[in-house]
Amino acid sequence: MTPPVDRRRPRPAHAALALAAPLLLTACGSTTADDDASAGAAASPGASAATFAFEHSAGTTDVPLDPQRIVTTTDQNALLPLLELGVTPVASAGLVGDDGEQSFRRVEGYDTSGVEFVGAYGEPNLEAVAAQRPDLIVGYEFDETYEEYSQMAPTVLVQIFDRPLTEALLDIGRLVGEEDQAQQRLEGYEARIADLQQQLEPVRDELSVSVLTTGDAGQFYRGDDGQAVGTVMADLDLLRPDPQSQPYESGEYSLEQVPAHDADVVVVLDFSGEAGDPTLQAFLDAPLVQGLAASQADQLHVVDGTATVGAAWGKMAAFLDELERVLVTEQPDPDVVAE
Repeated sequence: MTPPVDRRRPRPAHAALALAAPLLLTACGSTTADDDASAGAAASPGASAATFAFEHSAGTTDVPLDPQRIVTTTDQNALLPLLELGVTPVASAGLVGDDGEQSFRRVEGYDTSGVEFVGAYGEPNLEAVAAQRPDLIVGYEFDETYEEYSQMAPTVLVQIFDRPLTEALLDIGRLVGEEDQAQQRLEGYEARIADLQQQLEPVRDELSVSVLTTGDAGQFYRGDDGQAVGTVMADLDLLRPDPQSQPYESGEYSLEQVPAHDADVVVVLDFSGEAGDPTLQAFLDAPLVQGLAASQADQLHVVDGTATVGAAWGKMAAFLDELERVLVTEQPDPDVVAE
């Protein structure tokens, strides 16, 4: 499955593996996650002697209790949740723009000045990763070079998609010894969900909500699955248009299918702030989108995806803020479409 937000994820460059080979810390004669990770930990200069077993999407790995040199292989799905817990990796992969500009996505408000950039998510520079002498490498389930990482240091791939983000964030808290903080954040999130459900109680059997995001020209995606937005939508349990009440399937829809995603309120996630949504305006101007009942009733809302999408408690809180605004404060008409 291709992750909804990382739909433009580049494929790994196999040439990079050859370049990195001289720097990889080879685990002698072992191919299991535990053995490779343990060998990497022993060879890494900053590795802690004390370890514990951590179960993740690629297996179970012995990881240091007090890692000092964490490298993350993705920004919004590993760097971001660590920063939120007050843990700053020494390096991370991120976004390389079409103009070559390097950036870390979704980390506004956090100091990343000391975080070394080690290449694009999906195809980080393995030589640069190895040069950081990591004692722990953190990625997510779509990383395709796990074996190479695990020869450098204990490596965990935390499952971000296909389960509630709350579970993933609790796992990340446990990984870095911040279980209590993660639990407190979970309790605050659950209280916020309960509060918004109570505010929506008078209309929850009438008001439907659709969440979309743009794709290539003439196409769009469901925006309601995975990470912060998908977890919030599932936990609120709101009425949805029929295609979004079905189990999520990755892939783009053609623009001709957008009427099936109409609802009393339509939310369109906007990633143009990070040069990731060049087709947004064309999508909004399309006659089929303009003709949606939500558009005609001025109940189609563009929401900043960079503020609300990503693996973080703060992203879920930001999306809840937006939903409270468009579903409660603005008092939308719940009879725009027939449920």
